[in-house]
Amino acid sequence: MKTNYNLRKVTLKDSSKEHIEKKIAKLDKFFSEDAEVTLKFILENESVTSEITIKDKSMVYRAEDNQIDLVDAFDKAFDNIVRRIRKQKTKLKSRLRSTSFDEFFGGEDNFVDEDFEVIRSKKFYLQSMSVDEAILQMNLLDHQFFIFENIDDGAISVVYRRKDGKYGLIVTE
Repeated sequence: MKTNYNLRKVTLKDSSKEHIEKKIAKLDKFFSEDAEVTLKFILENESVTSEITIKDKSMVYRAEDNQIDLVDAFDKAFDNIVRRIRKQKTKLKSRLRSTSFDEFFGGEDNFVDEDFEVIRSKKFYLQSMSVDEAILQMNLLDHQFFIFENIDDGAISVVYRRKDGKYGLIVTE
C-alpha cells in the first residue's frame, strides 16, 4: 500500500511515524498492492484531528478522530476503520482478501427567510453499483447518505440511513 501524509500545523516525530506505519502495515493483508492510504493530521484548538482514507479499487474506507495527542487520534481513527471492516466482513470478503479476516480478527407563520452558506464543497466520481454495494460504501465512509448510479436501471440514486437504523432509497426519474 502507498501511504501519503497531509500535515497541517503538525510535525510528525520519527517515533510517531514508525508507530503509524507499523499499524498501517497490519492492513496490507486486506487490501491490494494498489491500495492508497491518505493520512491527514490537522492541529486545531490544541487538539489534533486524524483522518484516515483508504482507496482500493472502487471502495473507499474513511475514519477520523480528534484527540489532544496525535498518536491517540490516529489510534482511535484506525480502530474505527478496523471496527467497520469487522462489522461488514461477510459482505467485504468478496472484495478483500478473504483469508485476511481469519488472521486479523479470531408551519408557514414560522417561516424565516434565511441565507444558506455552503461551507464545504466536494466533487467525486459517480460510480455504477448495486443498492447493496452503495449501502456498504456508505457504512464504510460512516456517512448518512450516499449517491450512486444504480447498476440495475442506470438511474441516479441515493441510499440513506433512517433514524430507526434501517435504510431508504431515493430514485430519480
